[in-house]
Amino acid sequence: MSAGAAPVAVLVTGVGDTVGQAVIKAARASSIPCRVVGTDRARPCVGLEWVDAGYLLPHCSDGPAYLTELVRVCRKEAVRLILPGSEKELELLSRHAAEIASEAGATVAASPPTVLRIALDKLETCRFLERAGLAFPRYAPLAAAEEVERLVTEVGFPLVAKPVHGTGSRGLHRVDAWADLEPVRELGVEMVVQERLEPDDEEYSVSVFTLSTGQTVGAVSYRRDQLVAGDTFRARVARHHDVEAEALRVAASLRPLGPCNVQLRRTSRGPITFEINPRFSGGTSMRARFGYNEVEMAIRDLVLHQPVPEPAVSSGTAIRYWGEMYFDDAGQPLDGPGV
Repeated sequence: MSAGAAPVAVLVTGVGDTVGQAVIKAARASSIPCRVVGTDRARPCVGLEWVDAGYLLPHCSDGPAYLTELVRVCRKEAVRLILPGSEKELELLSRHAAEIASEAGATVAASPPTVLRIALDKLETCRFLERAGLAFPRYAPLAAAEEVERLVTEVGFPLVAKPVHGTGSRGLHRVDAWADLEPVRELGVEMVVQERLEPDDEEYSVSVFTLSTGQTVGAVSYRRDQLVAGDTFRARVARHHDVEAEALRVAASLRPLGPCNVQLRRTSRGPITFEINPRFSGGTSMRARFGYNEVEMAIRDLVLHQPVPEPAVSSGTAIRYWGEMYFDDAGQPLDGPGV
């Protein structure tokens, strides 16, 4: 941008949760000045106190109402880029990206529905990895008894069972014996059973940004040294060449647009991908602090149509911690906006 140019108006959705808040932090850290507009579905909301303009949207389960209000906000605030902060909104925005661009003049930073259908389905993720000739955890649909038996014969216990449609480690069950599968079946949720990738202390998160041309802009990785409720609490950011190379192969095969977070474990068979998140994630702000700012990349690529240089990533440790914001009975913050 030239000196004195107006800030780029970006809209971050789902700012009441950790992903949306991480995206706000990355936008604030961008070398490209941003005017940050935030949306959520209810107040009080921490993220709405961090932005330059905040709005409530209908729940995205009411697609027409949500999209109508979103377009209105984008027009009012001259938004040029929409950064989805939740998976449900991501899916809706991806399906209607062309319509939003036409009606509001705003670009959605989201992978196409064909990519999301694979990556947001943990069974399809395994199948994709296998078809693409990439390293994959051996797996079986819980409902396919013969396949589960074959999996146990091939890899033995322990295994893990996880919801096909789920976020992070929510709903994940360790399976140490046949008896452990019965309570999982009784949940009545579509599940996939996978080999448990070991060791536990070799889990990595790698982010790869894919430009609109299909080229990737390097990779950044951190070892997930400590997890709390499935989220990274302590991470060691450094070059992990083998896991980064595998994540780049995954991105090249999947062909997402924009940010894509690949989660792997380094095993005796090498790095193995067990989850793909083609979206912004809770680690977006951590990566930005160490030089890999996916929000800035999205602005350069999708709004300014500038070349995106490969970032110079530094190393270090990131530690998350709890914070609070206080509101009165009228929903007004009792402290400053923070961030």
